[in-house]
Amino acid sequence: MSNALITDEEYRRFEDIIFKVWRIYEFGENEFTQTEMEHINKDFGQLNTEHHREYKIIVRHHLKRVYYTTMAREQGVSEGYIRKLVKNGAYYFLQIYNHQKS
Repeated sequence: MSNALITDEEYRRFEDIIFKVWRIYEFGENEFTQTEMEHINKDFGQLNTEHHREYKIIVRHHLKRVYYTTMAREQGVSEGYIRKLVKNGAYYFLQIYNHQKS
């Protein structure tokens, strides 16, 4: 199996963003400005369009707290493959996020 496209440092940055989004989703605690929130929503929309499977797994795991093993069992693949899809999805998200920001 090939390596994920993202570095550990970039993945940590993605996790920081998604954690803040999760706090909005779970508790309504918004640490973003209205402009930042619109930007993130637009980026997730584009990720959903371009990389639907990765988007779906990211949302299920990070926002709805579904375990990788559960998703792997449902899809008949290995947990490592699901983890790779999440990391690649994080890479794609950051590419969109960085591109849209500049």
